[in-house]
Amino acid sequence: MRLTNPLWYLVALLLAIGSAMVAAAVAATAYDTIKTTQVTGMQERADARGKTLAVYTDDYEPERGVTCHARGRDKVRVEITKPVPDIDNRTGGTTWHLLAVLEEGRDGMRVACSPKSKDIDDGAAYAWSVVDDFEAPSRNGKGIASLGLAAGAGFGAYVFWCRRSARRDAKLEAATPKPT
Repeated sequence: MRLTNPLWYLVALLLAIGSAMVAAAVAATAYDTIKTTQVTGMQERADARGKTLAVYTDDYEPERGVTCHARGRDKVRVEITKPVPDIDNRTGGTTWHLLAVLEEGRDGMRVACSPKSKDIDDGAAYAWSVVDDFEAPSRNGKGIASLGLAAGAGFGAYVFWCRRSARRDAKLEAATPKPT
């Protein structure tokens, strides 16, 4: 079947866009475990080898510019990056706001957070949780997006080839003398 109608390009574009939307939805499920995991106070060490370490605060004020870091038993300081979304975890009657995520945790990590202004952080409490399989949904989302984009581009190229072949065949047919 030759796809010569230019509207097939629209189908290729919708395939790519649709797969990107599905990929975003799949990748967003990575934060579902962060919303429901049990939160632990900062006074305890985190055993997060091969897992993700999530850091929370109960007093979320982005303008304070709170930064967090962790040190393992080896005393190496690791900065914990701030995630993009604002995620809440309601545990034990407290609403904890996601502050930072360290995707590759280690055992025996002590976590510390402080505002950039170095003022005394009165009233704010911090906590952490260890999350399993945080990276899997984002990897799956990237895979879906890549496959969808490749399928959309491949389908668009096939439509281009079909249209070009049809034009070439029409030119050849018009140029060929017909027997009378």
